[in-house]
Amino acid sequence: MRHAPLLLGFAVATAAHADVAPTLHLAVHGSIDGDSVGAAIARELAVHVELAGGTCELPCLDVAIDGKSFATVVFAPRSGAPRQRRVKLGHDTRQWRLVITLLAGNLVRDEAQDVLAGLPPRALPPPQAVAAPADVPPAPEDALAVAAPPGVSVAVNVGADGHAGEEPPGAGIAAPSEAAPLLPTARELDADPAREHRFFHLGLVPPVSTDLTHIGTVRHAVSVNLLGGMSGGSSGVAIGGVADIQRDLTRGAQIAGIATIAPRVEGIQVAGVAAVAGDLDGGQIAGVAAIAARVDGAQIGGVAAASRSTADTQVAGITTLAEGDAGVQVAGVAAVAGRHANVQVAGVASVAHGTANVQVAGVVNVADRVRGLQIAPVNVAHEVDGVQIGVVNVGSADGFSLGLINIVPGGRYDLETAFDTDKIGALLFRHGGRNWHNVYGIAGHSVDENDPKLGAAKISGNDDVWMYGFGFGPSVAFGNTLIDLEAIAWQVNHGPAHETDLSVLAQARLSIAHRFGPFALVVGGSLNTYITSDRSSPLILEHGTTSGPMDQGVTSTTWPSAFVGVRISK
Repeated sequence: MRHAPLLLGFAVATAAHADVAPTLHLAVHGSIDGDSVGAAIARELAVHVELAGGTCELPCLDVAIDGKSFATVVFAPRSGAPRQRRVKLGHDTRQWRLVITLLAGNLVRDEAQDVLAGLPPRALPPPQAVAAPADVPPAPEDALAVAAPPGVSVAVNVGADGHAGEEPPGAGIAAPSEAAPLLPTARELDADPAREHRFFHLGLVPPVSTDLTHIGTVRHAVSVNLLGGMSGGSSGVAIGGVADIQRDLTRGAQIAGIATIAPRVEGIQVAGVAAVAGDLDGGQIAGVAAIAARVDGAQIGGVAAASRSTADTQVAGITTLAEGDAGVQVAGVAAVAGRHANVQVAGVASVAHGTANVQVAGVVNVADRVRGLQIAPVNVAHEVDGVQIGVVNVGSADGFSLGLINIVPGGRYDLETAFDTDKIGALLFRHGGRNWHNVYGIAGHSVDENDPKLGAAKISGNDDVWMYGFGFGPSVAFGNTLIDLEAIAWQVNHGPAHETDLSVLAQARLSIAHRFGPFALVVGGSLNTYITSDRSSPLILEHGTTSGPMDQGVTSTTWPSAFVGVRISK
C-alpha cells in the first residue's frame, strides 16, 4: 500500500479534463469482482460504466490483476494515445478496489499531466534517430496508427476523406496477454542488472569462497557450497550442503540439505527441512516446511505448506495454509484458505473463509459459501449453492444437504399427522431446505384378532404393529401448494418387544399439501414393500406374499396405499 498516499493525492487534485464519454466501457481481468470495481469507478468519475468482456469499445478502461498482487490499468480514450499505470496492490485484498478506483480516476483525468506541468523544465539530451527495421511493412493508407503500449491493441477506422470515423463493433482495447505483458514483471524490475555476474562459484561457508570480499553481491549461473553459501542471486543452479541463501532473484534451482532461502524464485527450491521464498513461480519441496509469500506453482512440505497470498497447489503431511485464494490443497490434517478455495482435501478439517468448490475431510468442512460439494461427517457453510453429504450438515435453504441431521437456518420445519387405508397412523417431522429435506417418523397399527386375513395364526392384541423410520427427498413448491417425494425406511416391530429378526418396510411416499396459514391439508399415496424373516407378521398375513422367498426364510410383499393428513408448518 506504499502507493496509497500518492493515489489519494491524485484523487483530491483538481481535475484538468475528464476525457470520458457519457458511457465508459470497463474490462476487468483477474481475481477481483468486476461489478464492485465498476460501481466504485462510476461513483469516482460520475459516469455510467458498462462492463465488457475481453475487448471493449472506446473509451475503454482495462483493469488487469496479474495474480502477483499487481494491477495494470490502461485507459484508451476516443482520441489520443492510451495511458497506463501499474501499481503493487499489497496483500490486503480489502484495499484493492480502493487503490484501483483511485488509480483509474487519476488515469482517466490524466492528473499526472497537471503535476508534471508545474515542475521546472529540465534540459534533456536530444533524442537519437532510430532506423526502422527493414522487414516492417508500411502502414496501409486506410488505417490510422495510434501509439499504444506493448500488449494493447487500439484500432480506429479512417474514412476515404482521411478523417477518423466510428469504430466497428468489437474494436477497442485488447486484454493484456501473457505473451506480451504491459510492463516487466516485479521480479524483472527488482533484479539488479548492475550486479556482477559470474558463471561459477565454489565455497565452503560464506567467508570462504571464490567471491572473496564480494559475498552476497555476485550473481552466479552455477553455485556450489560444501556447507553453506550466500549469493546475490542465481540464474542457473545453486547447491548448498547445509543451506543456500540468495539475496536476489533466483531463476533456476536452489537445493540444500537443510534450508533454502531466497527473496524471489522463478524455478524450484528443494530442502531437507525448510524452503523459504519471498515470492515464487515454480515449486517448493521440503522435508518439513515450504513457505512462500505467493505460489503460482506447487508447494510440497512433509509437515506444512504455507503461502501468505495465493497458492495454486499445496500438499503437506499435516497442514496447508494460503492466506489468499487456493487452487488445490491436500493435507494430512488441515487445509486452510484465507479466501476462496477450488479443491480442498484433508484428513481432519478443510476450511475456506470464502467460496469453496470442493471440500473433502475426515471430520469437518467449513466454508463461507459452497458452490460444489462438501463431503465429511460434519459440514458447515453459511451459503450452499451445491451439495453437502455428511452425518451433520449446517447449510442454507437453497442448497442440498444430505445427512442424518440437517440444520438449515431459514429452512423448513413442519409436523404432520396422517392416516392411511391400511389403518396405519403416522406422526412425521420434516426439516431441511427448500429443495431437499429429511423426514423422521413413528407409526402404529393395531391388530384385529378377528380379521379373516389372519387365518388360523394366533395373533392377539399383544402383537400390535409399531415402527419408526427415517427418510429424505426433494420438494417442489407452487404457491401455497407443496409436493414432497420421499423414500422412507421403517423398522417394523410387533408387540412390546423390539424385533430382532429382519423386519423392514420400504416406502415411496408422494404427498401434496396445500397451506391455509400455518396449517396444511395433505393427501397422497405410498408404494409399500415389506421384507421380513417372520412369516407370521401381521403385515405379511394381511397383504399376502407377492413373491417367493428372497432367501431362505426371507419373504416380501408389496402393496399400494393412500393417506390423508394435517400438517403444521413454522
